[in-house]
Amino acid sequence: MRTKLPESFSIDFDEYLGEYLERPEAVHALPSEEELIALAHKAIVREQLVLAPLPEATPAAAGDTAVLRVSGAAPRYNKERVTVTLGRGLYNRRLEEALTGCRRGDTLSVDIDGGPVTATILELRRRQAPEPTDEMVQALQASTADGRQLRTVREYEDYIRQEKTMSMLAEVNYYVTSMILEALPPMDCDEEDIRVLGELERDYFVKLFLETEHIDIREGIPEAWKQDGIRTLDDFIRARRDWYILKIKQCLIFLDILGLPCEGGTDPLDHYEVLQELQLKIFDLIRSRLERR
Repeated sequence: MRTKLPESFSIDFDEYLGEYLERPEAVHALPSEEELIALAHKAIVREQLVLAPLPEATPAAAGDTAVLRVSGAAPRYNKERVTVTLGRGLYNRRLEEALTGCRRGDTLSVDIDGGPVTATILELRRRQAPEPTDEMVQALQASTADGRQLRTVREYEDYIRQEKTMSMLAEVNYYVTSMILEALPPMDCDEEDIRVLGELERDYFVKLFLETEHIDIREGIPEAWKQDGIRTLDDFIRARRDWYILKIKQCLIFLDILGLPCEGGTDPLDHYEVLQELQLKIFDLIRSRLERR
């Protein structure tokens, strides 16, 4: 690659990362193994929640379903059995709040509309999740990015672990890289570098659409691209000029941080996936820094 970072520009990655971590919304730590497993199991059983009876000693909480016997002057509050979801306020918010913390068999009285209403808790139920099973995973029909269907709880746990961790690392990388790009002095990218990146992307998309959609985008582009006024593959490549410039800058920044040479397999002009490969290396660096804090 002919384009170079300005010689006067130096990157202290830890300094930029530390500045990012001072933000209140910053990701300060990756999720623990226990948190990731809990997220996976919650996703697996989200359609399998059941109302299960609570033990007599367990107090009611918002969201619980209570079967009540109520007595009062108004017909609405004079029933042998009425089912109420506590905390939603659909029956009577004041009564529901008073029942929160009570147990099965408890009786209380609340003044509603100027008169007393007495309520006894006959039953208490709470939505509970069963243990996840392989059959539940298969019912989700979830797949990985490469189309492989997930069939077991272990596979789904691995999937969530990868997705959640990569998402958080990508968030940190985005903000830190944006800070570095903002501090980068004005620089001109070599026109030949930009042209080569366009050719690499052209070859990549031609191959991708031939393999996945069985169409040749050199003869006709996807309809979605036409919404931006693009009519040919050449139009698409020309419209991507700003992206190629950004890619050059990002690659040079990552290479500088990682201490890698801009040549061979780490040269952005070598193959289309260089930026993605460098980002993964930066992710590993971010992970190590967060784990040390």
